[in-house]
Amino acid sequence: MRNRIRHVWPVAAVIGMLPVAAHALSASEMSSRTATIAERYLQIWSSNEAGPVAGVPYMYGPSVMFYGQRYSQSQLMAEKRRAIQQWPVRRYVHRPGTMRVVCNAPARKCAARSTIDFEISNPSRGTRRTGSAKFDLGVSFAEPHPRILYEGGSLNKRRPGGSS
Repeated sequence: MRNRIRHVWPVAAVIGMLPVAAHALSASEMSSRTATIAERYLQIWSSNEAGPVAGVPYMYGPSVMFYGQRYSQSQLMAEKRRAIQQWPVRRYVHRPGTMRVVCNAPARKCAARSTIDFEISNPSRGTRRTGSAKFDLGVSFAEPHPRILYEGGSLNKRRPGGSS
């Protein structure tokens, strides 16, 4: 239980455990929180711990579009576990100046889009990849706390020096 609590607190920071309920936010507050969620999301996903998997029930809605495919929370947790096993060392960062957030205030939803730079590796297999990608994250503010509705993007060309 203690280990689980350690992983949940960073996730709580992502979903925005701030004093204002998500459904009471203005459009500019939703936009700002979406940008913060996107930033913190990559920080958690870059950790080499179980946080990215443990956070699924807190960060995502019951059903989510994940890179073009509909997933339940349990399916998404399995997918994230698989990705962590394949690439146990991960570093993802938003490229400065590329994040754009658009909100639909009446629908209580926002979308963040940026270019991310990444470095992933699996030391036991001796594999490493570097590159950049388009990153999309959709967030709903219709519930008491924000929930990720979709995550997607596409790989850009790999930078020189990356390997598979």
